[in-house]
Amino acid sequence: MNGAVQVGVLAGARMLPPLDVFPDPELWVAAAQCHSHLFATLDSGARIGLVIREAPTSMLVWESDGSGCRVDVVGFGGFSACGADVLMSADAEAMAQICDAGEVRLFDVLRACIRRGTVVCYMLRRRCDLEARGFDELLEALGFAFMGACR
Repeated sequence: MNGAVQVGVLAGARMLPPLDVFPDPELWVAAAQCHSHLFATLDSGARIGLVIREAPTSMLVWESDGSGCRVDVVGFGGFSACGADVLMSADAEAMAQICDAGEVRLFDVLRACIRRGTVVCYMLRRRCDLEARGFDELLEALGFAFMGACR
């Protein structure tokens, strides 16, 4: 975990991360570099956000800058104002797993959490717009497969 000292949430016998702590942004930069093929096709300005479901006041953002990806923590003003194309909302248990994941395992952890429902993924743009912005491979890596004419 990122080592922040704050009061956390107790779930069973496991201490979960504080409600206002995100994974280390450097982990997210390293994950983007490790999976660069997923980010290479994104248009400049394409954004993927992560909020903590129990306290959605800030958002961790992956943003494509055309030559790679940068990571910021920004204020979260709600779904319509956040500027993300895709937004993930993680509960405290999922956030603990995300914080503990290394850059190589991050996508596996995100995908498993999405399947379990501990991370809810919101597509804030129409599917055709996400495709046009280059999200196909990244969404597939997160477990979202959209089949041909079924869209």
